[in-house]
Amino acid sequence: MIEIPTIDRTNKTPKPRYQKPDSVKRLEIEYFEHKYRNSTIPQQCRFKRSFRDDTANGLAGCIEAWAKIHGAFFQRQNSQGQYDSRLKKWRKSGTTKGIADVQVTFKGKTFNMEIKVGKDRQSEVQKEVERKIKAAGGHYAVIRCFDDFLCEING
Repeated sequence: MIEIPTIDRTNKTPKPRYQKPDSVKRLEIEYFEHKYRNSTIPQQCRFKRSFRDDTANGLAGCIEAWAKIHGAFFQRQNSQGQYDSRLKKWRKSGTTKGIADVQVTFKGKTFNMEIKVGKDRQSEVQKEVERKIKAAGGHYAVIRCFDDFLCEING
């Protein structure tokens, strides 16, 4: 008879429950008002979009919604390669390696923002891109939550 080892999970502390920040709650209200500002859709047919800033995709979604509301230009940049099933291998991306995840242009200023949530850290390539952008007089920031974004954009 084969013995299957068991994993002792009693020492693991549970991850704390996500508490939505006030800034994200305000974003939800602003986005709802913006979306249905001149709408003829009946009140009972409207739905409220929910936002979160505890994942990279969630935070990027918050930033994109903020940009729509405030008339800013938003661009999410993907530097990941693509898998070519015909060749059965990965192809390099055409974008600069280590480029920031998000670019927002607001009131004539362009902000390059690297999104890092949780234990995620910048790679050496990303740090080099940050140095180059700052040396050229550009704006670069590492964003960990929606409040960080608001501090950067509002200066």
